[in-house]
Amino acid sequence: MIWFALWREYKLSIAEIFTVFPEGKTVFYDKDVLILENLNENLILEKANFLWWTIKIFKIIDNEIIDDALNIEWKFKYGISTFWDKKNLKEILNSTKKILKENGVSSRFINKDFKNLSSAQIIWEKLVKNGTDYSIIFDGDKKYTWKTIWVQDIDSYSKRDYSKDRDMQTGMLPPKLCQMMINISSGKTIYDPFVWLGTVLIESILMWNKKVYWSDLNQTMVEHSRNNIFKFVQENNVILEDVEFIKLNAKFINESSILLEKNIDAIVTEWYLWEIMTQKNISIERIDKQKESLISIYEKFFENLKKINYTWNIVICFPFWEISWKYIYFEEIYKTLSLLCDIQPLFPTSFENITTKAWSLLYKREKQLVWREIFKLKIKT
Repeated sequence: MIWFALWREYKLSIAEIFTVFPEGKTVFYDKDVLILENLNENLILEKANFLWWTIKIFKIIDNEIIDDALNIEWKFKYGISTFWDKKNLKEILNSTKKILKENGVSSRFINKDFKNLSSAQIIWEKLVKNGTDYSIIFDGDKKYTWKTIWVQDIDSYSKRDYSKDRDMQTGMLPPKLCQMMINISSGKTIYDPFVWLGTVLIESILMWNKKVYWSDLNQTMVEHSRNNIFKFVQENNVILEDVEFIKLNAKFINESSILLEKNIDAIVTEWYLWEIMTQKNISIERIDKQKESLISIYEKFFENLKKINYTWNIVICFPFWEISWKYIYFEEIYKTLSLLCDIQPLFPTSFENITTKAWSLLYKREKQLVWREIFKLKIKT
């Protein structure tokens, strides 16, 4: 069995995992964990670095920690974390160290202040590489031992995030969300017709995409995205097979030379979330005005995709808002989608209850008033 430790937005994590590992069979899930069986460990490790909404991956083991320690010739450095029915971790760490000593093993646990380890600690101490990071799960009187086989490199996100040529007023699409959207699109050649800062395409390059296509109505954003993408390519010694970018109003997507001439197999995008709002200036009137502006763009966008018989997946974010502790959804777009698009499932049938009523997923960040609703779509035939 394989245990996936899920990110804060656990529904997005689960959707991504099932896209990458559709053969997995569910044993258990909640907001913190998804446990699957019928998965090959080597395949998991091959694809794990593209699971952007998973924190750690564990496998269940039959042996005890002492068995691993006896096979190591040098000092045994390890970590232990506990989950669910948490027993006294301090007691577990001390008793484990005592057993190791009784068996002639020199050891050191790295748990600071007898607390569960963070991803940063596990990475810094190279515990995954050494196979010495463990999780102890208690279920009543039963104890299960899991070994960490992968942990996410959290530092790489901030490095990419803060290296961009950005306009902070645009509300940059978070890299993690881009990666999840790319994964659930199942696309290999991505086109972003609302490119802004180029985040979607940078993340697609990171996922070994060697063809990069984008457009935008705003010439400044076309240039920002070009600078960001080319800078990333140069710094990471990436050789692209094909690059094309044009200035284009996405309302007239049917006129895009990229979409007409290139072998695009997914559109992954987000239109600008419009004006930045604060607690002082947000209002129903401003939200309604933004909806009116946005719906005219999206209606033409989907209508013109239908005109050219676009058949591949579209993964897209629409805004929704919070005002006075109440969510205001972009319900106007639902009507457009029902007329022009088929909403694609994001989970196996048994998970359908965790989507919204509109079959979407929501992405929220603390202290923000404008949030994102994510859909996977196909144009109706």
